[in-house]
Amino acid sequence: MAKQSRRVFFGLGVMLMAAFVLGGCGQKEAVNAAPKITITKAWMRIPPGGRDISAAYLVITNEGGADTLLSVSSPLADDVQMHISKREDGMMSMEHEETVPIAAHAKTIYAPGGRHLMVFGVDAGLKAGDMVPFTLTFARAGKITTQALATNTPPQS
Repeated sequence: MAKQSRRVFFGLGVMLMAAFVLGGCGQKEAVNAAPKITITKAWMRIPPGGRDISAAYLVITNEGGADTLLSVSSPLADDVQMHISKREDGMMSMEHEETVPIAAHAKTIYAPGGRHLMVFGVDAGLKAGDMVPFTLTFARAGKITTQALATNTPPQS
């Protein structure tokens, strides 16, 4: 009976070790997998009269491996910067982000009060309903272009 118990414990030990090793391999593969990025819910505020600065918002969904957002541009603006708003000691502050990590199998949300795109030198002719092209450049996925709806009300969906 003692020999049989040792065999069972040995077998369980081998199975646990195999599960641990194989589980680790799956995590490494997820990190090394190619990113699979889609951009949705893109919209941009219409600058108030006479101003040429705005903010844009969107959702980055990554169903693949990790990536990094390096930059954003638009032919209808002089410059687009990635920013994040934070509350510290009861005060809101805004910081420029040089790059943004895009986690594997996750969403990165650009929304009012959080991450957002600051859009400088917006084309003066922009009006409600126009579509604004943005090109996002990722370290691994490369360039992905999306269209943002020009509006002062976040689109529903």
